[in-house]
Amino acid sequence: MPPNPVVTAGVVAAGAAGAATFIRKRTVDSSQVHLLHAPQTATIDGKRSIVDIIESECPSLADPEKGRFVPSALLPTADLQTCYNGVKERFGRTRLVEYERELITTEDAGTIGLDWSPPFEQMPEDDRPIVILSHGLSGGSQEIYVQKTIAQLTQKPYGFRTVVVNYRGCAGVKLTTHVLYNGGFTSDYGFAVDHIKARFPKSKLIGIGYSLGANLITKYAGEQGENCPLSAAISVCNPYDLAASTDAIELPTFRNKYLYTPAMVLGLMHIYRRHRKMMEAGPVSLDSEAIGKIKRIRQFDDLITSRVFGYKDSDDYYTQCSCAQFMPSIRIPYLAISSLDDPVCPENIIPRDTFRSNPYLVLALTDFGGHLGYHESLTASWYPRPIAEFCKAIFDHT
Repeated sequence: MPPNPVVTAGVVAAGAAGAATFIRKRTVDSSQVHLLHAPQTATIDGKRSIVDIIESECPSLADPEKGRFVPSALLPTADLQTCYNGVKERFGRTRLVEYERELITTEDAGTIGLDWSPPFEQMPEDDRPIVILSHGLSGGSQEIYVQKTIAQLTQKPYGFRTVVVNYRGCAGVKLTTHVLYNGGFTSDYGFAVDHIKARFPKSKLIGIGYSLGANLITKYAGEQGENCPLSAAISVCNPYDLAASTDAIELPTFRNKYLYTPAMVLGLMHIYRRHRKMMEAGPVSLDSEAIGKIKRIRQFDDLITSRVFGYKDSDDYYTQCSCAQFMPSIRIPYLAISSLDDPVCPENIIPRDTFRSNPYLVLALTDFGGHLGYHESLTASWYPRPIAEFCKAIFDHT
């Protein structure tokens, strides 16, 4: 079938001088999902390799006809794909799933909110598999991308139990220590996983992370290595390199200056202002005057994140917490979904060599989708399907 060229407009950074518009040709082939992995991937059932299972049981990733993502004609660019979630959350207040919240207390008196779906009245406790979801920067269980995934995972033919880990100070969780959370704070994630495992000792677990949450669970899986309690992990729109991702967002382009940076800083500052009294009551001295002038993500991480967590500065935080360096140690099936036109996590920071060398890793790469977008229409998204298919395949073979 000959290529059917379709013109798609987008925006890319053009260096410090500003931004430039580019035209990308979309062809039939460019909508195809491209899988990148080691020549031979690891076996998870003693017989079949990870990629063999994906090819036979995950049609949204590997089938020649179904394994493709075509953006909605109404949301053809990376920026529209990326921003549409925010528009829906701002004006729609979409509620797709029901939650039952459980609060757990860490050893240092921190509070984590676990949002279970479906509520236990609808799905009583049993041994069915559980999918654990981790939100992105200043997010939570209310995020559209989280809710859409849960809606897919909990319906037939899957019927999994799901739980969202809402980190300290996020999604209405009260901050009970001076410590918030960050993209590498895996001790809280591990505490939540251990709690879930103790409550459901016979249930298999898979972890999913989005954006900053993807960085966190990837780092966790690498730290745990062969002892990881998860059966598998899924990363969606992972920044991989926190410094490079932050630098990309803060390039002085029009869209960064007036769209992405202000939106992210606004979310971070909202959390800080909400919990300011608790944070300032802690042992760390914070410069409230300088914090009041924050306009960039790096400034937030210099003045708040690095000080609260004991890093020298934002560079030290990014260096220690970026997940790419931990990926060679991952020893569970790991699926990453990334888009080449992601404006927040640019394609040049994807650690392709690691995907080619670690037999446990598979990268599903799309040409389009933006950051946490993947909107096929104004109501339907693509990524919940491959996520659900992969979860079922792993649960069936572990």
